[in-house]
Amino acid sequence: MTPDSDPAHPATFADPANPAHRTDGPAPAAGGRHAVPGAARHAAAVLEREGRVALAGPWGAGKTTVLEEVLRTLPSGPGPGPGRTVLRVTTVEEDRDHVFGALAQMLSHCGPAQLAALSGRQNEVVDRILHRGADEPLAASEQLPARLAVTALLASGRWILAVDGAQWLDPASADVLGYALRTLPAPGLTALVTERVHGRAQAAARLLGGHPVQVDVDPLDAEETAALLEAHGLPTRWAGPLQSHCGGHPLLTSVSCTALARLPASQRHRPAMAGQTVDAAGAWLRSTLGEPARHTLMLAALTSRPSLPLLLRAGRSDAEEHLAQAQAAGVLSVDPASAVHFTAAALARAAARSGARPLRAAAHLTLARAVGDPVHEVRHRALAADLPDQGLAEDTETAAATAREAGERALAAELFLLAAEITPPARSAMRIRRLSYAAQEAASAGSVDIARQAADALTASRAEPTDQVTALLAVVDAHGQAISDLEPLLARCRELAAGHPDLLAAVELRAAIAANVAHAAPERALRAAGRAAELAAAGGHRPLQAAALTMRARMERVLGTADAPGTLAEALALGVPAQHSGIRNSAQYLAARHAVFDDRLTEARERLLELLALAEHEGDAEDLVDIWRSLAEVDTRLGACAPALAWADQAVRLSTAAGLSMGPAWYTAALTQSAAGSFAAALRTASCGARASQEEGDGLYVSRNLWVMGAVQLHTGDVADAVASLTAVAEAERHVPLADPGMFRWQPDAVEAFTCAGRLDLARALLERARPAAAPAGADSGPGAALDRAHGILLARGGAVEEASGLLHGTAAAFERLGLPLEQARTLLALGRVERARRRQAAARAAWEAAMGVFDDTGARPWQELTRELLDRAGGSAPATGPAPGARRLTESESRLADLICQGATNQQAAQHMFISVKTVEGMLSRVYRKLGVRSRTQLAAARAAAAPGREARTPPE
Repeated sequence: MTPDSDPAHPATFADPANPAHRTDGPAPAAGGRHAVPGAARHAAAVLEREGRVALAGPWGAGKTTVLEEVLRTLPSGPGPGPGRTVLRVTTVEEDRDHVFGALAQMLSHCGPAQLAALSGRQNEVVDRILHRGADEPLAASEQLPARLAVTALLASGRWILAVDGAQWLDPASADVLGYALRTLPAPGLTALVTERVHGRAQAAARLLGGHPVQVDVDPLDAEETAALLEAHGLPTRWAGPLQSHCGGHPLLTSVSCTALARLPASQRHRPAMAGQTVDAAGAWLRSTLGEPARHTLMLAALTSRPSLPLLLRAGRSDAEEHLAQAQAAGVLSVDPASAVHFTAAALARAAARSGARPLRAAAHLTLARAVGDPVHEVRHRALAADLPDQGLAEDTETAAATAREAGERALAAELFLLAAEITPPARSAMRIRRLSYAAQEAASAGSVDIARQAADALTASRAEPTDQVTALLAVVDAHGQAISDLEPLLARCRELAAGHPDLLAAVELRAAIAANVAHAAPERALRAAGRAAELAAAGGHRPLQAAALTMRARMERVLGTADAPGTLAEALALGVPAQHSGIRNSAQYLAARHAVFDDRLTEARERLLELLALAEHEGDAEDLVDIWRSLAEVDTRLGACAPALAWADQAVRLSTAAGLSMGPAWYTAALTQSAAGSFAAALRTASCGARASQEEGDGLYVSRNLWVMGAVQLHTGDVADAVASLTAVAEAERHVPLADPGMFRWQPDAVEAFTCAGRLDLARALLERARPAAAPAGADSGPGAALDRAHGILLARGGAVEEASGLLHGTAAAFERLGLPLEQARTLLALGRVERARRRQAAARAAWEAAMGVFDDTGARPWQELTRELLDRAGGSAPATGPAPGARRLTESESRLADLICQGATNQQAAQHMFISVKTVEGMLSRVYRKLGVRSRTQLAAARAAAAPGREARTPPE
């Protein structure tokens, strides 16, 4: 049965006109084809080049959709058109038992004119395959006449053979089609074959012969999921949870989007896993695995840490075979340590629910005996319980505390909730305590569902205000950045907390965060943080006081006041450990962020790595994400492009897996991609981040994502869009006219964009507004130097090219002193453009060559490409030396430097002559040595002399 056929009416014979016989599920609804074009383009290119291609992917991956897209959109070559006929074969599982069933389906597409090319005997064979006439149908043993007839037919014209579902071809048809494909070359016979498989498409390879190119239909990534959500009119901020639910599986994601789109607006706060998604996942399991394998998977899904040894201990002697079958179906993976990982949470839930309640309870008891971990043993016993049990509830609470101490906050939340559920009604105080703990641990784990369950249960139990407020604030915390709609919840907390200073302090601290993140109101956030600090001090709550002071210092820094360092020092002096209330909220983390803002990057990196080690043992997902994001930012500025990309990728992955807000992670990913990946990827990611943040009401990261969009649009020459994006940022930032430019560095790019668009008055006005905030640190600050670069570009546009050149020279040197290589090289690019405007082509090439050297050393790929284009247009990458193989690789600037050094110039003299810094000379000279395989100036002179005999030594330049 196919995934979308009616279970009561299983298909018995493949019919290409019947959508119930598709092997890959229904085509996604509007917008569901976002993942298709890449695979379709790749497959079409392979088909055009090779004439044969295999499409592979698990159940519901979209193979049928890709196949149809290829057939529909091939522009030339082996595509449908005059003189070319598509022969389509679509199979279902039952077709394997129909002798020559696939051939009958294929031949049914051929009319009398096409069959006229066959001999009378061959037409008789075709009639027998099609069950026409009085003769007996062709038997499986009569493959030779079938081979000859089909090969003769396919040799008579130009055909595309499209086989959808090679895994279900009947053996007789597979033999005949395989013979024809081996006999007839492309482009006369072109073939596109799909196979439902996770891994190597062996059936398709046997059919196509040899080692055909395989194109895998990959899962959707978070950005593609966001695009699918947008197409359904759903919030793109749901991309993270949906990725976790569906694992990027196209059909599951499409089913989820369709189900969620039917929800009323009042229920669209956070996407719960749709029942339809679990049903579709269950259909996947039933269509690919037998009942014994599904029972093994039920056991795996019921435990928190499934593994092959655990399943064997639980009595599943065939577990290894069952897991291999599930892995081949794309349902799960087994890592080298034998741990089992479902590819989608919906598959795990469907597997867990594949048995009735009594069967699941028995499975939990089996796992309790097999698991070998006391915490998980108790978990399984609690999950098997149907009635209150005081002893078991106490054991479960103890297990929850153990999990909490081990930093397993999600497990602790689940166990505390389980303990509360099986607590006898007469022990209401114990039940309330356990629910309160469950809510707090759920907040740390970002588990909104458990936090809400606990909060609702506490409200229903008429718990004390302290417990209710604690649980309601846990719900707020679990929402992460998506707190724009939680004002009513905070208002309710204020009512309940009246007369309790420490509770009111906790409420005011959340209000400060909401004012900053959701309402872009830093003054309001500062006032709320100040109230929280005073209330916490009055209540004698030092950890809460430290958190409130940290928030106040953060807002003071945002507003550019001089009080921030003192307030932060006051918070640090309280001596509260960083992990007490979340590392990301700690004074220690803010101290690291201040170092980032001030371009004290080595110090920042050291602080962050210390906090990372702590977060890996005692932090939660949000702590890790924030630290990774900060490390990505630091390494990007330091020019460590590869590590920066890795940090950002980890942040995106964990944000997706943990269901965290995606706007911040996508902002960081876009920022690093704009330096180290590709401008196209950066623009796409920032666009997703801006949409997700807008939907969450997170104005902070709307502006940051728009900044990256505007910067990338500026770098790629899309000036009009850059102006639009950066104008939106400027409008959003008007409420903080004296904001610290080190925290959010959008102004220099906006000045440059306005300048390039010819809006010089606007550029000058913004420069004048931004300059005072950057002035205290002088020119040798990152924000100040970036504004100087923008000023230089503005001067050049106004005709003051000599003044612009001098300013840009000084700015490049300032960035070099600051240790900001990418900013230095970007300034050299601007300098080269100014020198070209001054008609100083050699100076322009020298600046660009120096920039290219920096971009090469740092691995800044998009900037390498941009600089290479400038050099190619200027003719600056031509060989400048004689026939020596090493010398031929030198760029013109490197060759000029080598000549100067051979003439006896010092590094200082060479720098002055080439209008670059001494440090740039040192780096360029190191590359020259590497390229020529020399280690000293004497060896360099010898190599140059050998490359060009007769070269005369000259006096070094003054």
